[in-house]
Amino acid sequence: MKIVTSSQMRSLDRAAIEQYGIPSIELMERAGAGLAAVAAEISGDSGPVVVLCGRGNNGGDGLVAARLLMERGNKVLVVILAISKELSADAHANYHRLCAMNVRIIHVADESSLQILEPEFKNSSCIIDALLGTGLDRNVEGMQALAIRKINELGAHVVAADVPSGLSADTGLPLGVAVRAARTVTFGLPKLGLFVGQGPDYAGRVTVVDIGIPADAVACVDSRVEMIEPATFSAHFADRRRTSHKGDFGHAAIFAGSGGHLGAGYLAALAALRAGCGLATYCIPESAFARFDARYPEIMCDPIPDDGKGYFSPEGIERAVNLSKKFDAVALGPAIGTDAETRAFVNAFLGELNTPAVIDADALNVLGIDSLRKRTASTILTPHPGEMSRLEGITTAEVQADRLGVSQRLAARVNATVVLKGAATVVATQDSTCAINPTGNPGMASAGMGDALTGIIASFLAQGMDARTACTAAVYLHGLAGDMTAAELGESAVIATDVIERLGRAIDDTVRSKDRTLVRPYFVRS
Repeated sequence: MKIVTSSQMRSLDRAAIEQYGIPSIELMERAGAGLAAVAAEISGDSGPVVVLCGRGNNGGDGLVAARLLMERGNKVLVVILAISKELSADAHANYHRLCAMNVRIIHVADESSLQILEPEFKNSSCIIDALLGTGLDRNVEGMQALAIRKINELGAHVVAADVPSGLSADTGLPLGVAVRAARTVTFGLPKLGLFVGQGPDYAGRVTVVDIGIPADAVACVDSRVEMIEPATFSAHFADRRRTSHKGDFGHAAIFAGSGGHLGAGYLAALAALRAGCGLATYCIPESAFARFDARYPEIMCDPIPDDGKGYFSPEGIERAVNLSKKFDAVALGPAIGTDAETRAFVNAFLGELNTPAVIDADALNVLGIDSLRKRTASTILTPHPGEMSRLEGITTAEVQADRLGVSQRLAARVNATVVLKGAATVVATQDSTCAINPTGNPGMASAGMGDALTGIIASFLAQGMDARTACTAAVYLHGLAGDMTAAELGESAVIATDVIERLGRAIDDTVRSKDRTLVRPYFVRS
């Protein structure tokens, strides 16, 4: 699904109305219906809902939602920061429809009126933020700024219409002040600002509502950024044949660990198996092998010569290269350390490795870019913002300020696929296209999550996926498994092994066929 700027979305709305003859008020009705559905999900059958509206079409979407919530039995209070004659034409029409239902409507003109409504805000099951839309291009001031601050102070459960009020739909930066929403219901296509800058902090969980923009119009939009959807990778999964054997599903190798730091490699190898590959081998420095604990007997282990050092060093290059010939994909980096000899090993090994590779963690910190330019097989880099800052020679703040641009530039420079981890993980490819992941939650900011993701990507590569598909499928399913874990255990209790355990459910829920209860998925080799 394409991610668009505010001007691109305005052009799409205009095309739908002028070229395809869809009445603007019909687009508003569909938007409001989607907004009401999410609010109803939160408020239940009769929970009180406050709808905060501005004078424009965003406010009109809120008025539609208010009417539909009233019809289903919710107690609704509509607060409008304008007088009726100031409303846009479509918003005004929906205002009159709402008035006929005897709903409580309060027009707020000053701070004291807003203060009086504070108990109503506090007692609501949710607040619908339909104050300001995607057209905002200046700092929020006056009563609008006061209302936004009041909502944020109360810590209310907010559902934002299209974008949180005050958030730039293009940059993801607050324009003075912005609503912090738990959910954002965005209309037509997702807006770029929900995923970049500070957008993820303000938008919360994003739901996209189809308002009927014709597919032909969408196809004409020149956007090189998309939101990852299961449809982009689910076709690569199918039922396992009853006569299948482990060799059908690929062999992933995890080159990881040093000294007593073996947990990261275990997590990556276990995640690779849970993601469906037939075999996973943990390749570990020979001296560290003495500490190998077969807690997961399904994980095989191959020691790599290290001359007693306990970390990867040049003595092991020949063995590592020869071993790699039997693997379908290699992951390199978790907890290998950054010793000078490890640096020499990593760059020499990559220079001779002819297998698809995922480079993560410490391997990124000792990586020489020249070693990648010699590679002919697929290469995937999976930095977090700190690792990206070292690769690009810029600050972490600069990385976070331009996650898309930084990822695209690195992908083009080293001819690799880049996965920039974090909220709204970015997958950038050599052709300057980007995909942004909508799944995942703050509970996943804990030890071992990156190691698990590395193992999942390696697993999908081993099963035959191309680099881009392996990355988009992996980040989506990893995030979805994290969301399942958070829903079950709470965000603060999420740990990597919990997420790995739920990978099968995440895959199953994503690619389950409509006419059967359960599908055992795997990647179909082309």
